[in-house]
Amino acid sequence: MIIKRLTLHNFGIYADDNTFDFKYLKTRSVSLIGGMNGRGKTTFLEAVLLALYGQNSFAVLESNYKSYGEYLRAHINTADGTNKAYVELEFIMDDNDEKTSFVVTRSWNSNIKHIKDIVKVKKNNVEDRFLTQNWTMFIESVLPSGLANFFFFDGEKIAELAETEINSGMKDSIKALLGINVIDVLQNDLKRVLNRVETEQVSDYSVMKIQALQTEKDEKEEKYNSIVNEIRELEEKISKTDKKLLVKRGEFESKGGNIDELSSDLFNEKMRLQSQMLQLRSQYEEFASGALPLAMVKPLLNEIQSRSRKEREIQNMRLAVDTISNLLKSYPGAKKEISKFIGFLKSREIDNENSLVFQLSEIAYSQAALLNSGELAKAENAYKSAKDQDQHILQRINEIDNYLSVDIDKKEIQRLYKEICKLDAEKTQFEATLEVKKKECAAAHGEAQKATAEFNRFVEESLKNMEREDDLKRIKAYAIRAQVVSERYKIELQKVKVQQLSDTMTECCKLLFGKRHFIDKVEMNAKTLDWSYFDKSGMEISKSSLSAGEKQLMVISMLWALAKCSGKNLPIIIDTPLARLDSVHRTALINRYFPKASKQTIILSTDVEIDSKYYNKMVQYIGNEFTLVYDEEEKRSIVEKGYFRGEIV
Repeated sequence: MIIKRLTLHNFGIYADDNTFDFKYLKTRSVSLIGGMNGRGKTTFLEAVLLALYGQNSFAVLESNYKSYGEYLRAHINTADGTNKAYVELEFIMDDNDEKTSFVVTRSWNSNIKHIKDIVKVKKNNVEDRFLTQNWTMFIESVLPSGLANFFFFDGEKIAELAETEINSGMKDSIKALLGINVIDVLQNDLKRVLNRVETEQVSDYSVMKIQALQTEKDEKEEKYNSIVNEIRELEEKISKTDKKLLVKRGEFESKGGNIDELSSDLFNEKMRLQSQMLQLRSQYEEFASGALPLAMVKPLLNEIQSRSRKEREIQNMRLAVDTISNLLKSYPGAKKEISKFIGFLKSREIDNENSLVFQLSEIAYSQAALLNSGELAKAENAYKSAKDQDQHILQRINEIDNYLSVDIDKKEIQRLYKEICKLDAEKTQFEATLEVKKKECAAAHGEAQKATAEFNRFVEESLKNMEREDDLKRIKAYAIRAQVVSERYKIELQKVKVQQLSDTMTECCKLLFGKRHFIDKVEMNAKTLDWSYFDKSGMEISKSSLSAGEKQLMVISMLWALAKCSGKNLPIIIDTPLARLDSVHRTALINRYFPKASKQTIILSTDVEIDSKYYNKMVQYIGNEFTLVYDEEEKRSIVEKGYFRGEIV
């Protein structure tokens, strides 16, 4: 993980937007953030932890606030009056030579009664809904919150830790880091499994009850199958009766039975159709007295309308010439040219005089136009429709006449009719019986299914109980065996892991103190996880004999070793690391720890801790420099480039 950017908006002492942009330089892995006490160094560390872990951040858990909401409310800078804040962290994960960028934003506001933070996550600059909803699970898989204090730590707390023994919480974190706690979890799970096996009661199963349920199921199924057979017989009888009815009805129709039954209806229908024909004949008279005859001279009508249109134009011209002539008489100006023009128009009027043939009135012209525009076509369509209806009626009257002319044997028809009625009665009786049987069948089927389900359920439950009894015996045997194996494995694993950690801490200790230091070896107790120090002769060195600075360097060695053994490529953030160290131990950290602690090491320091002397010693490793400047008027810290603006360099 490489941190690229941290933005704080109205968070703690930082009002409005404040951004730390980190450029990653392989040979300059150290980023130096300078600031006087109370200017926001610890707030920077809290912001990183809050962005990653939210309420699981150890900064929140170790605070004195009663709730997470109270912590969030206390860290809102209210200078702009919005009562809204957020922290946004952008970082890169390098996995199998494939770099993936993440931006996690955690925002909240105090304008609501119950403060709740909102998390949004972007992956490669695209909002990722899954990560947004499951961020806690994701970050715990990358860097568990219980291990964060090995990578992000406060120098003051390190100094306090150096004066006391490692507490149980720290030891639990070490176990988690080394993977030893997995065995503890396994053993606790095995205990719960054994307790559950001991307390679980397996239900009894009865062979007698299974046999009774089997008998009941067979009886219900037999009754159901019997009714199904009866239904099939009835359906077969109905089918045979339908075939007989089909034959008899065919004979009945061939003897004219339908005609005899329908003769009265057919006669009434014929009378009705003849009445309709008379009505159609009267319509023909209306067609003949209307516009229909003009359909025979349709081209002539079109010519009359066209010729009359031209005649109307000539007449309109004549009226226009007469009107202009009358107006000219009262015109006071020159009239010669106008008179010539009027004469020209009158000569054309004389030429057109012979063109006036029809001279239709306005009404006659409108009637001709109406006929040509669709009235005549409408009359033709109405006549055609009436003619088609007439033909259809005539055809139906002929069919009725053919039916009524058939010679019928009424005695034979009556005999066939009685046989058909008898067969209909038999079919009706069969169908009624069939309906009753279908209802009985549905009820019998339901009872059979219920009995079958009860039988299957009890048998399945009995089999499960038998299998469960065997399972419980097997689970108990395997759980006890697993307890023995896990206990042995735990002992061996702790030896290996603790030895690896001890060797790594010895290496880190020698790097910090130098080869000439009297501490030659560091060992950790595999059971208690307590540290012991030994000199070159193998004699244990009393912790009380170490100076305060040496104790602090030993704790830093431990954190460095834990970070190395974790196998996680994560940044190191150290707040005020040199506060209680003398010049010798400061030089050791600056020359031997800071450049090698991680691919990215962020140091939060005062001008007294890393002054010009120490700055010049580590400048070759510094890739980013910032200064936290306090604005007295606005009561806020501002992020500026450069370490203390270059004033102590």
